[in-house]
Amino acid sequence: MTTLVQPFSWRVVATHALLWLGIWISMAFLISGADRLDIGLPRSGMLVVGQMILVYGNAGILFPRLYLRNRYGWYLLTGLVAIILVAYLIQEFSEEILKLPSRTRSRRTSTLTYSWYFMLRSFPLFMAFLLSTIYQITGLARRREQETVQLQKEKLETELKFLKTQTNPHFLFNALNNIYTLTLIKSDKAPDYLMVLSDMLRYMLYECNAEKVPLAKEIAYLKNYISLQMLKDSEGLNIQATFDENHPNLQIAPMLFVPLVENAFKHSKIEDREHGWIKLQLRVEGKVVELVVENSLPKADFSKDQAGGIGLTNVARQLELLYSGKYEMETEVHEESFYARLKIDLA
Repeated sequence: MTTLVQPFSWRVVATHALLWLGIWISMAFLISGADRLDIGLPRSGMLVVGQMILVYGNAGILFPRLYLRNRYGWYLLTGLVAIILVAYLIQEFSEEILKLPSRTRSRRTSTLTYSWYFMLRSFPLFMAFLLSTIYQITGLARRREQETVQLQKEKLETELKFLKTQTNPHFLFNALNNIYTLTLIKSDKAPDYLMVLSDMLRYMLYECNAEKVPLAKEIAYLKNYISLQMLKDSEGLNIQATFDENHPNLQIAPMLFVPLVENAFKHSKIEDREHGWIKLQLRVEGKVVELVVENSLPKADFSKDQAGGIGLTNVARQLELLYSGKYEMETEVHEESFYARLKIDLA
């Protein structure tokens, strides 16, 4: 809840004091002019005290207890009664205690004239109450807008974390099995590949929590991923991969390219060294990054959704959340191949 009543702070006190002092002096000149400040200062001082009572009373009591509870009728009625009561007390106090000359009772005026003058005297109090209400409503709207933005941000972060967890877990098990096979045959490459897998897991579990990462780290992850996939066949696989590494510090959201590469390995039947193949190219022009992935498809009847899989749907959702209006993504299913292109403007 946003109100004028804030936690104690000397800075806030000083700001409010200077504000009321300025109002007091300004009203004194308006009431009597520079030549009669002996009367203008006490009169304006009483009005300022009344305004302070209404403003802080509204902020601390009426607004939170009535307006915020949707009791608008009671709020208006109580506010009007408070204004009239404060105006009457100010007038009585000015005439009886401060002995200031009365512009109403010192003359034989009609009840109508007296009432009209009383309303004029109440006008500054009414304006103070009205402005404080507007301030409260504006502050409340601003606070609710901030809360809405914060909730949307938290929802976005939660959804992105969920989407990132959808990375294919089968890769981890396959990589471990392949490294295990290397240990059984006592290959000297086993420790190196185990270190590669360790680096990948560290990147996935820790560094990917950042909003953005250097492009060099994404490229390193893709290279490590491909190198572990190559363990499927000791004679090598039909894979062509080229990476533009001239912009290593370009910042990008993590794990956007990986599902496209995973999808290629999943559907290409790369183990078929005669018919299976994958071509991958990552290009960078200025701050525009483009990844093109092509892979073979088995002769079985594949639909577009089957060839793309949930991984590409996942990527499309992340792109819409992170780079809405700044990306292009297209996929094409041919008789014996699948084509995917992702282009992101990181500017």
